Amino acid sequence: MEPLTKRQERVLRMILKFFEDEERPPTTRELAELLRCHVKTVYQYVLVLERKGYIERRKGRIRVPSDLRRDRGIPIVGRVSAGTPVMAIENREGVLSIEELFGREDVLAVRVSGDSMKDAGILDGDFVIVKSGSTVPPGAITVCYLGEDQYVTVKRFRERRDHFELVPENPAYRSTRVSKSDPHFRLAGKVIGVVRAVS
Repeated sequence: MEPLTKRQERVLRMILKFFEDEERPPTTRELAELLRCHVKTVYQYVLVLERKGYIERRKGRIRVPSDLRRDRGIPIVGRVSAGTPVMAIENREGVLSIEELFGREDVLAVRVSGDSMKDAGILDGDFVIVKSGSTVPPGAITVCYLGEDQYVTVKRFRERRDHFELVPENPAYRSTRVSKSDPHFRLAGKVIGVVRAVS
C-alpha cells in the first residue's frame, strides 16, 4: 500500500472509529460533518484512500477491508458466580476481544488434538493462544516442533542439565526427552491462553 499523508491518515482513522462505534461505515456526508469540511473535500479523500487500497467502495458506499477493522469482540454484560448463585444484573462492561486479551503482535492460535494436557485445562478441540518466539521460561506450557518431520505438540517445558523434557499433564502419557543438541527441536512459543467452544 502507498503511504498516506497526515490528513489522509486522519480521514482513515475517522472512518475506522465510526465503523467501531456504529458497526457500519460512515456516509460521505456523515464523514464531512465529523471532519468539519465540505462533502466534495471528503469525496476526494475517499477516492485517494480507495486508490491507495485502504478502503473499497461498492455502489457508492465505503467498505472497510477486514484486515483494517479492529476485532469488535463479544459484549460483556455482567458477572456470574461459579459458587453460590448471585443476583443477575445485566450491566454492559465492554467487549471480550481476543486481541485485547492477548495482543496482536507475534500471537497466533492453534487447535489442540488429543488429551495429553487435560489436567492443565487444555482439552481436545481447544484453541491455544501462543506468543511466538524461541524464548520460553522453564515450567511454561509451550508449543514445539519435534523430529526431522517437524511434528508439533503442546507440552510443559522443563530444562534439565543435559536435555529438555516435554511433560504431559495427563498421567496416561509419558514425558519426552529431547537432547539439547537436537537440531530438529524448536520452540514455537509460550501458551498464554485457551479458547473453548462449549456445546
